[in-house]
Amino acid sequence: MAAETPTNNFIAIPDLQSVNASIGEILSSPLSLFQSSCGASTSTVGQLQDKISSLDLSLTIPEHPELRALGYSIGTNSFSGKYNLVLPDLQAAAEMAVGGSISIAVGVLFAAMLYHFVLPSREESSTPPTKTRTLLIGSLICVISIMPYVLFDVVGIQNTAARFSVMAPFILYLFRTFEAAAGFVPKGADESFRRYCTYFATPAEVLFEQRVTRKEMIQSSMDVMKCAAIMSIVCTILSPSGYTPFGAISAGEFYEPVTVENYLNPRHLGNCFAIAFFFQSGLALGTAAIGNLVQILTGYKVLRAMKNPMLEATSPSDFWGKRWNLLVHVVLKRGVYKPVRRYASALIASLAVFVASGLFHEWVVHAVFLYNKQSEGVVLGSNTAFFVWNFVVIACERMLVATKGVQSLKKVLPRVMVTVMIIMSSLPAAHWFGGPYLNGNFFSDYETFVPMIRKM
Repeated sequence: MAAETPTNNFIAIPDLQSVNASIGEILSSPLSLFQSSCGASTSTVGQLQDKISSLDLSLTIPEHPELRALGYSIGTNSFSGKYNLVLPDLQAAAEMAVGGSISIAVGVLFAAMLYHFVLPSREESSTPPTKTRTLLIGSLICVISIMPYVLFDVVGIQNTAARFSVMAPFILYLFRTFEAAAGFVPKGADESFRRYCTYFATPAEVLFEQRVTRKEMIQSSMDVMKCAAIMSIVCTILSPSGYTPFGAISAGEFYEPVTVENYLNPRHLGNCFAIAFFFQSGLALGTAAIGNLVQILTGYKVLRAMKNPMLEATSPSDFWGKRWNLLVHVVLKRGVYKPVRRYASALIASLAVFVASGLFHEWVVHAVFLYNKQSEGVVLGSNTAFFVWNFVVIACERMLVATKGVQSLKKVLPRVMVTVMIIMSSLPAAHWFGGPYLNGNFFSDYETFVPMIRKM
């Protein structure tokens, strides 16, 4: 009787770098062709960058005496010195554009598979069996999760701001896959193959039922320029202090004991507000620029993603649900909230949304700051802790909002005071979210993409 060959009762799972290497080999030929075709363009960009760098865009402010106005004083020669206008790094921008273009092309492939094999709205005859459909969805989710790492390796992206921009579409792809699997694709998006590819692969929320007018197009372009100007001013002001304008101060990590004295320290709160305003301004610029481009290319209106939450929110729900990054809000609502709400209460569905938000931000932190990079002080878990805390704030709001005392208080207090109270519900713990970006040099990397003024 022949002896049985021993078998292992486990599956060997390759590490992420070996998987990326394998995928990289598969993509090597088309990418080599792409790189060779872009060689001349890259050389041209480099030459243009050299010419821009050689320009003298400096301005010298002469010495001045102490300045006094409205009871305030500015010391002697506080503003005197030489200042230089620093223009964006075209090579870094080109690298980001290449990575972003590949991301969108990959998104079209994902959309094609979902449209033909997953969408419940398709004809039953073309819908594969349940097990096959589930396997396809699971495979897509795995590929979407790993593709940003592959692109970082293949394109060679090290700039963290560029990594963030290239990864952003995959966040949308992930939750749009969830919504397709659950049957919550927005109305009109799946009417045709072309429309669904446009919806799925576009890093914007396209409103197919609304055509954009010429006036709206002009206003959208003006908004982009306004956001760009604000972002340049924010970077110019915050850069000299390393984005801690009130001095470096640590309130502690999320896993350390909370000290009220540190969390409510005015300097800590000031730094948190500065970084939060940076994120608001950066997201406003990015979503406005992409949205404007999408409107030009498609002729459809695009959802405005940022609505000045830091200065105009009237409640925590208003902040997160109607003003802050509505692009991510809508895909989380369709991809997480609605599917969970089928089987659980609204409170549990809301918790699922905030946990999902925390987890995908952890994914971003790992890919952008930790993958093949040396980033000291970047820890995983803090983003999830931040979003769970904000769920607690939302839950408390739902319990208290109907009480007569809260209703009376909202009517008596000026709106600005209401906004301050709302911001203060999250601001003390905002470093849980911003800490990885600060320690991972995201802000200094972002500066390479915006014009700003530096004192030399």
